Parts: sequence; structure tokens; C-alpha cells
Amino acid sequence: MMKNAFVENVRRKIKRPTKEIKTFKPNKRKIVKKIKDEPEDSRPGVIYIGHIPHGFYETEMNEYFSQFGGIRRLRVARSDKTGRAKGFAFIEFYSESVAKIAAAAMNNYLFFEKLLKCEFVPADKVHPNTFNGWQFGNELSSDMNRNRQNKIKDKEALIKSKNRRIDRFKKLESYLAEREIDFKVKPFLPKDK
Repeated sequence: MMKNAFVENVRRKIKRPTKEIKTFKPNKRKIVKKIKDEPEDSRPGVIYIGHIPHGFYETEMNEYFSQFGGIRRLRVARSDKTGRAKGFAFIEFYSESVAKIAAAAMNNYLFFEKLLKCEFVPADKVHPNTFNGWQFGNELSSDMNRNRQNKIKDKEALIKSKNRRIDRFKKLESYLAEREIDFKVKPFLPKDK
């Protein structure tokens, strides 16, 4: 079975060796390796969630995962061009132990005909830009272009635009005159404010 390369890459990056300590069994006196439980601390913990089903996005995810504990930040990865979800997300809980519990409980959980993949991400593996723009969402490139085009221009920009239009109009008139084409073009020039 072929696995998602991105999920495997994330798993490979976040896996770390478990700390082992030697303890004695009281009845047999043999040395046994046991995984050391880390004490609960106040550091935030991050989990990676993959294979997100369609329709399970920010609001639904926030409501669902808040049953484990307080959510500090949540970010669903989205396309800059279309705004559609890419199928994975990152959630930061207030407590690292809560994040570990949530990741363990939700890994391979059947959710809307998809198996969620949840992995705890250690603090040293979290990229500093993981949660950039988490409050405002992604601004699409089409929105940025529209905002740039529709922003209110100052007086200098209007004069520059008017001069460009006049130059283009003169160039068109000379082109038509060279070709001996009798065609009158009425230019549209913005009014001065």
C-alpha cells in the first residue's frame, strides 16, 4: 500500500527516541526497560493532523478538538491561489501533555470515511512560521491583486496614470496615421480632483 509521502516525511522528522530508565520488578528482580513519563508542564504542544475530510475545517476542528483541552492556535493549510484546504492542519494546545493525549487518541480515527493521521510535533521541530496568519486566514492572491488594483490612488498616482494614457493615445494616433487609417478615437482620461 502506497502511503502519502508528506505524512511519512512529517513522521520521519518528528520521531525521536524515547527515554528509557532501568527499574526493578519487585517479584523477579530483573532489570526491565520502562518508558519514562514526562511530568506535565506548561509548555504549549503542537499536533499535526493529516487526511482531513472535506468540510472538517477551522470551526468544526476547533469545536471537536476542544474536548481534549484548550486550543491556543489552529491553522488549516490552504492554497494561496484557490483557498481550498490542502488536507492537513496544525493545532497548538496550551499544554504539551494534552497535545500528546489528543494525538494518541485521534491517530487512525475513522472520520467521515477517512483515517485521520495525528502526530505530536516536538517543540524543536515546529517551524516558526507554522501559525503565521492563523487569526486572519489566508489572503488569496486574487484578493491581493484586486485590493491593489482598487485601492484609492493619491494625486501623484492619478497624474502618472493620466500621462500614461495620453502617451498611449498619442502612440495609437501615430500608428493609425502611418497606416493611413481614418479612425477617430476618443480618449478616456480620469478627471482631476
